[in-house]
Amino acid sequence: MTRKVKGSKQYRMKVVPHRPIHGIFSVLGVTLLVLSTSAGAFFAGQYQLSKNLDEKTRAHVKSQQEVDRLRAEIESLRVRAATAEQSLAIGEQASESVRAELIAQENQIAELRQEISFYRGIMAPSEGSDGVSIGRFSISEAGERRYQYKLLVQQSAARHQVVTGAVRFTIVGQVDGEARRYALADLSSEVESESIPLRFKYFQNIEGELQLPEGFVPEGVELSLKSSKRKGFNIDQRYGWLVQQS
Repeated sequence: MTRKVKGSKQYRMKVVPHRPIHGIFSVLGVTLLVLSTSAGAFFAGQYQLSKNLDEKTRAHVKSQQEVDRLRAEIESLRVRAATAEQSLAIGEQASESVRAELIAQENQIAELRQEISFYRGIMAPSEGSDGVSIGRFSISEAGERRYQYKLLVQQSAARHQVVTGAVRFTIVGQVDGEARRYALADLSSEVESESIPLRFKYFQNIEGELQLPEGFVPEGVELSLKSSKRKGFNIDQRYGWLVQQS
């Protein structure tokens, strides 16, 4: 019979059987739980990483395809631009050729007209000028601001007297917007005076070269023909600065 001591707390005791295997299983369970959790996290991370890599790979492939497409488009545009430039160059060459041919034809027509005028002037005298007239006048390029001039003065074949007189040759234009006039003697070393002597029976050719000063913009040529006789011919003619291609 158990005695109770008055004034002290009594504890109930229980006998538990010793089971070492149960502890081992508990440790194994915890370990397996930790391992399974870690494995799950690892495989989940691997899956997410693989997914991200797949997305980036697809994006890279798509970008590369877009780059290839743009390169092909640029190459196509480059070929088209080169073809267009070549066509334009060919067109410009053709236009330049046509323009040169037209200029040549115009010059030829002008020369034929001058020939007709020359022979017409010789055969048909001009009224009031003693049969004297300007048969031809032309200016053509001869170099850097150098030009060649040609003047033909004629008399009707119906007249047989010798014509005497002089011609004055003046080039008019502008320098910095201001009117300027030059005598032929100022622009040509071949001419010594402002008046060029005339002496012929049927016609006389006058030709030479002149050099324009820098900054001078020519606008035309004034020709003045005067007879040495008191009541002879007096012809004043102005021509525009029309330069023929040599």
